[in-house]
Amino acid sequence: MIDFGKKVFSHVHTDSEEELSSTRLVERYGGIEDSDIELGSIVHRTHSNNKSVASHDDELEATPLPDLYEGSNASIDKSERAHVIVENTDTTYSYFNNKYKTLLVVQCAFTGFYSAIAGAIYYPVLNIIEKDFHINEEQVNITVVVYFIFQGVAPSIMGGLADTLGRRPVVLTSVMLYFVACIGLARSNTYGQILGLRCLQAAGIAPVIAINSGIMGDVTTKAERGGYVGYVSGFMVIGSALGALIGALLANRWGWRSIFWFLVIGSGICGMCSFVILAETKRTVVGNGSVTPRSMLNYAPVLRLKAMRNMLHLDHPEMESLEPRVKVNLFAPVAVLKNPKLHILLFVAGLQFSTWSTHQTALSTVLSSKYNMKVLDIGLCYLPTGLCTMVSVICSGRYLNWVYLRASKRHTLWYDEQIRALAAERGITEKAAKEVAAQDPHYNMNLFDVRLRAGFYTLMLSNCGYIAYGWCIQVKAPLAAVLVCSGFASLFSNCILTFSTTTMVDLFPSKGSTATSCLNLYRCLLSALFIGCLSRMVNTINYGGVFTLMGAANIVSSFMLFYLIKHGKRIAFERSREEAEMMAAARAAEASKKQAKEENKKDAAVSSDVEITTIDRTATPERIV
Repeated sequence: MIDFGKKVFSHVHTDSEEELSSTRLVERYGGIEDSDIELGSIVHRTHSNNKSVASHDDELEATPLPDLYEGSNASIDKSERAHVIVENTDTTYSYFNNKYKTLLVVQCAFTGFYSAIAGAIYYPVLNIIEKDFHINEEQVNITVVVYFIFQGVAPSIMGGLADTLGRRPVVLTSVMLYFVACIGLARSNTYGQILGLRCLQAAGIAPVIAINSGIMGDVTTKAERGGYVGYVSGFMVIGSALGALIGALLANRWGWRSIFWFLVIGSGICGMCSFVILAETKRTVVGNGSVTPRSMLNYAPVLRLKAMRNMLHLDHPEMESLEPRVKVNLFAPVAVLKNPKLHILLFVAGLQFSTWSTHQTALSTVLSSKYNMKVLDIGLCYLPTGLCTMVSVICSGRYLNWVYLRASKRHTLWYDEQIRALAAERGITEKAAKEVAAQDPHYNMNLFDVRLRAGFYTLMLSNCGYIAYGWCIQVKAPLAAVLVCSGFASLFSNCILTFSTTTMVDLFPSKGSTATSCLNLYRCLLSALFIGCLSRMVNTINYGGVFTLMGAANIVSSFMLFYLIKHGKRIAFERSREEAEMMAAARAAEASKKQAKEENKKDAAVSSDVEITTIDRTATPERIV
């Protein structure tokens, strides 16, 4: 394993201090691209007597405005752009370069894959479970419902731990619990055992969904975050894309128990890989990556490799990049949910995901009862849905990056013009005008507009597909029509998840896992509600009525996004102020605690000196000499 690690990291690019210094950029609330760097009119410099920046004897002066993007005239390679962007500090924002970020994406997706596949791999065998345990359709659906309930609740608790203790310990614990639950499921003999172990399985692996978003938030800036979040979410959806097919193949050859043995083997391999290569990224523990973790729970064996140590500059840690530690709080999501405006985003995204999950559950039952298909054929019918979902999530992440870079460029030009106009109107300097603008949300970039505007159109398209899907299975249309409608709806359905996840991480950069767990709570609890009621709704209004009702609810709720877009500047401005105040308070408390410790040490030293002096006075002159 160590030899493999050396091969992986032997090609890791490590920048010299001079290269990093010459390309330092300040990003407070936005992104930067090559064209932005040429906007010399917004670059402000002050002479520094203590630091030199490559060939310059000056450094960038950070402006207090959240949406100002400042750059240098240095040429920056696009492949290393993420490596040199920093936020509100003279230090590099993250020493994790693009190659290791790619490795993190693969590792996070590999871990998240088992959360997604545990649900999808189960769909083709629902009818088999129903027959083997002599239960009805509603009871077998409950095994799906409890999985979603615990998948929603568990991250809300564990996400807070990940934001406090670090990402690595929680990920390893989650994979271990999942591994144990899968062994139990493979050996279960009663319906009660299946039900209880499905709860443990979901509670074990579900937190990694929120933690993965937190990891991406730790090492990426807003300008690149959409792409990385999209990649992680997209590759996780491979579990949904291939899960049903894999489950059908395994169940058809070795029976339904084999699907859980497959998860046992996969999660065991995943756990070993995570133990070796998953480095801690939480900024309260490792800062920008250059600080060696104190606890062995946060220390990855891969950090012993010389190439890794050089990349992260572990021998020259930047302690100032450490964020203040926060106390363990299992109810941290409550603080996020206190903002009523965010419930709009969480509800819209959660309702859309619940529609997608309900359509996945219904597909298995319909193909078996109405189309009389075997397990293997049912698994193949899930392939178009899963592949379309995977494509949509990945593309939506790339789209977010493209839109954000364009918007940040336009906003920079607009802001520069507004500052000059404000200075001329009030007869003040541009520096004073910026101080005035920093207190007015009007001058912020509308983060909600950039992230969510496209979500309205994707919601419209996907829900038209779901309504058509419902009526196709209602009238028993040709199978091709059912699968086309399912694939079309899935192609646009989960885009809103990428948009909303990225937005939540942007708003809560220091609580990425906690914020994402709130989104996870909404989507899983709403999914559990609709899947639990599915059989009764079908008996009352049939499949056409069920998906018409859910599709119409989604279309109506999508108009609520315009409220967020309209008030997006103020919402983001208030959140940035809250974040700044929270960080300042935490740093002040930490400094006060440190000062108290130093004073205690001084008092102890003084007491020790007094004691020694007393002994010396009673000593003989010969001993004193």
